[in-house]
Amino acid sequence: MADRLSELPDDVLLSILKRVDLRDAVRTAILAKRWRHLPAALPDIVLDVLSFRKKQDDDHQDGFTFTSRLSREAQAKLAVAHAAKAILARRSGEHAIDRLLVRFYLRAESIGIVRSVDDAIASGRARFREAAFDVRGEKRALECTGRDTLANGRRLASLVGGCPRAFAGLTRLRVESVTLRGSNDVANVLAACENLEILSLHSCDASAGSNVAALEMEHPRLVRLDVDACDFETVDLKWLPRLVQVSNNIWFPSRTLPPLVFGHVPQLRTVLSTVGTVNYRTLKLSELLVNATGIRTLQMIFESEKIWFQPESPKHLAPLLRNLRIACLDKIHKECDLIWTMFVLEAAPLLKELRISVTEHSCGSLAAADVMRKLLYCKKNNIEWHIDSDFRHYNLLLVTVVGFEIKDKFVKLIKRLAHAAVNLEDIHLEDEVKCENCQYYPTTWYPSTDKERES
Repeated sequence: MADRLSELPDDVLLSILKRVDLRDAVRTAILAKRWRHLPAALPDIVLDVLSFRKKQDDDHQDGFTFTSRLSREAQAKLAVAHAAKAILARRSGEHAIDRLLVRFYLRAESIGIVRSVDDAIASGRARFREAAFDVRGEKRALECTGRDTLANGRRLASLVGGCPRAFAGLTRLRVESVTLRGSNDVANVLAACENLEILSLHSCDASAGSNVAALEMEHPRLVRLDVDACDFETVDLKWLPRLVQVSNNIWFPSRTLPPLVFGHVPQLRTVLSTVGTVNYRTLKLSELLVNATGIRTLQMIFESEKIWFQPESPKHLAPLLRNLRIACLDKIHKECDLIWTMFVLEAAPLLKELRISVTEHSCGSLAAADVMRKLLYCKKNNIEWHIDSDFRHYNLLLVTVVGFEIKDKFVKLIKRLAHAAVNLEDIHLEDEVKCENCQYYPTTWYPSTDKERES
């Protein structure tokens, strides 16, 4: 059977290799001479340290597993480095790689992985249409100490300085559990990644006494920025002429600064933000969204906790939300009244879609969930809001309410929306959905049949 497969043309064999992970593709090439050149011709190359971990019951020696005292993680990194070198060294440079994804941990062994990419670019053997690094600390974010993240920061700086061509070719970069020791760390990473379009920072922070309490972002090509559970007092979008989307999830407290500061962001269209941390002051949207007048999609997530912003009169918000088309107010806690959500209609005359979701669930998939809730989440609150009975909105077409129940506050909201939105076409009333990250399943739902409604 193997000999018959080897008789097939290269394009058919490549089609077969595309359906297996890179580890198996490389092993196949080692075992069969006919296949040896094929992994280097794959259009998508995924070098993931997790897929290269040696299984406990795997005693097969294939050149990419080891019988040494190195940890499984170290073995995996060395295996990825060998695979990267073997594949990229065989590239001709005639055809660009459609997508390169390299996921690795910040350990000494990882330098070989990045250096292989750097060498391939320098020699002209490899060109990438899309290239991504997913750089992680050795430990999970919640397990990292300050010493761990400082060490991760030094290793990242060393990689950036030692392999400039690899980082210059990146279009996407994800960094987790790294301490930035000063404004130069941020500037150096951004300057090195000159083609970067998407940047994700997860559980990163500033070292004590550093001058990066405000994370200042300047980049000519960045299109999307995700900041998740990072310990910066604020994220200053200072000069990002191509930025289209920004998300800032779980902010850590500042008594004076908002979580986001909008500088030169003329293309910004989507802002996503979720719950603040314990005792975080209630924000005014007019303060948060200054200079962000082009926003078309606004999503605010409350994780069934504190409503962290203060609705304001249209005269304050209308200049900022005048281009808004889609508004999502997600995971409002069930104890909260809902009429206040209509402030968006008053402030956004061009709004076409409004989505509201209600839940009592805060995801239990977080490690040490009880501790996290005490550290990160705020006490529930309620918001009272009065809307003039004569108010009318002429562009709202669709309203979606997720987690709908037959209760007065839901019915009252729907009636007010239907009365105000004179051109409304559809109202979708949906059950609360089960959580994709944990075992939570809603215990209440909207009756969907006549029999259920009558019971």
